[in-house]
Amino acid sequence: MILKLAHFLTSLTLLTSLTAQPVVKVEVSADTINPGELVEVTYTIENGDGRFEAPELKNMPVVSGPNTSSSFMISNGKKSSSQSYSYILRAVEEGKIIIPEAAFQDGDRRLKIDPVEIIVLKHSNRPSVPPPPDKPTKPIREKKKF
Repeated sequence: MILKLAHFLTSLTLLTSLTAQPVVKVEVSADTINPGELVEVTYTIENGDGRFEAPELKNMPVVSGPNTSSSFMISNGKKSSSQSYSYILRAVEEGKIIIPEAAFQDGDRRLKIDPVEIIVLKHSNRPSVPPPPDKPTKPIREKKKF
């Protein structure tokens, strides 16, 4: 009886992990920026065992990327995983940066990731560089004579 129960629970756990659908997210650090500013675009795949198909970025102002990170965790018998792919872009001129479609291939399923649009405004209301602090960030040391 105990052996049958253990077999049933193991089968149920495997079935649950096999039927879990991957979740794909896209995050942008800002959707409107000034020329010269940086923006980070991050693709995150949760609970997917497939392959990320990156967007075509040949003519994009890529400063860094793809930067990758991953995690895997089993807690109370539940498996979860996450993979992230990020790109840092620098806006060169006023207009739009359109990052093409990406995809995630998981077995015979292919999940499309919509294009991402970032607007570059020459004169947005946000300051392009934060204002200097009122106080110095480092303490001033006095020179001592011995």
